[in-house]
Amino acid sequence: SGESGAALVAGDTSKSLLVERINLPDADEDVMPPKSPHLTSAEKEILNRWIKTGANWPKGVTLSSLTPKQLVGRKTADKKPIVELAVYPPQVNLETKKDFHKVVVVAKYADDVTRDVTSESSFTLSGPKVASLTGQTLKPLTDGNATLVVTHRDKRIEVPLRVKGASAPRPVSFRLDVMPVFMRAGCNTGSCHGSARGQDGFMLSLFGYDPAGDHFRITRELGTRRVNLAIPEASMLVEKPTEAVPHTGGKLFEKESENWLTLVQWLRDGAPNDPKDIAKPISVEILPKNGLMEGAGATQRMTVIARYSDGTDRDITPLTVFQSNNELSAAIDEHGLVTAGKRAEALITARLNVFTVGAQIVVIPDNLKY
Repeated sequence: SGESGAALVAGDTSKSLLVERINLPDADEDVMPPKSPHLTSAEKEILNRWIKTGANWPKGVTLSSLTPKQLVGRKTADKKPIVELAVYPPQVNLETKKDFHKVVVVAKYADDVTRDVTSESSFTLSGPKVASLTGQTLKPLTDGNATLVVTHRDKRIEVPLRVKGASAPRPVSFRLDVMPVFMRAGCNTGSCHGSARGQDGFMLSLFGYDPAGDHFRITRELGTRRVNLAIPEASMLVEKPTEAVPHTGGKLFEKESENWLTLVQWLRDGAPNDPKDIAKPISVEILPKNGLMEGAGATQRMTVIARYSDGTDRDITPLTVFQSNNELSAAIDEHGLVTAGKRAEALITARLNVFTVGAQIVVIPDNLKY
């Protein structure tokens, strides 16, 4: 409550200052929200209905704030009806204790424009408590099946969730975890250690085509010079890319980053090679596979899923090398976030292991008239 009255009175919209403020004219200095796009009629109706029914916060619902970039195009989009709401991946499978999946939500409008509405959607887990939900990230808790309910405006989608082996450990794999670190950091490219002669006395196979040879060169070629199993953090393999010691290639990632943690954990485990029967990736998929983005500054998250020979799948977005063939139109960062630029088309590629897959992105100006 404030000097002007209670912001929200459960069961009575007429006494809720919040309702009064959101219904003020757009030009009024007291209108809520003050800076971001104002609520649509549909959103106001949802708020009114929620207050009238007691303003109870539903268990398991997670909301997140919007960045300025994510607000681009929202004001125009809120006036257009949504013809389709899609959730990626359409089914979530969580295997092993360390598994996770990040969910992406995309709205499609009557003019075929698509927009990332992940941060504007609400997420609710229904059924048994088999997973945790933080933001848009799902992690396993216990084996079982549940449903992830995603809502945005008047659209609602149910995503099947299956958890298996929730307590099973997943050791760091040289081929599935460590090798992608080298590729993502650019260590095994032709201009670095992947060249025919290597770099500064250390050679890796080009783009990781020879993992067995790479494992030998890292762990056996110069004895303990490159790896220090007694003090993994002091290994040259870890100190060079973080530039704790001089490195011709400069700093490739930070200490305590995901890449750093992967390498250190692998060394703590004894820098093992993988067993011969380890599951191999058989396919990689980037989602969404296409998009029509409206307005410079609009953003779209991408997610990448790998499927393996043992029937499991995995969110490999953090392990993926992303590229755009037209960064002036659609640039993509290392986390898989596409940012629209000038009007044009672009092919977004995602690369892992021997797989390269693409998504087609078209960028058009705001309020384009056909």
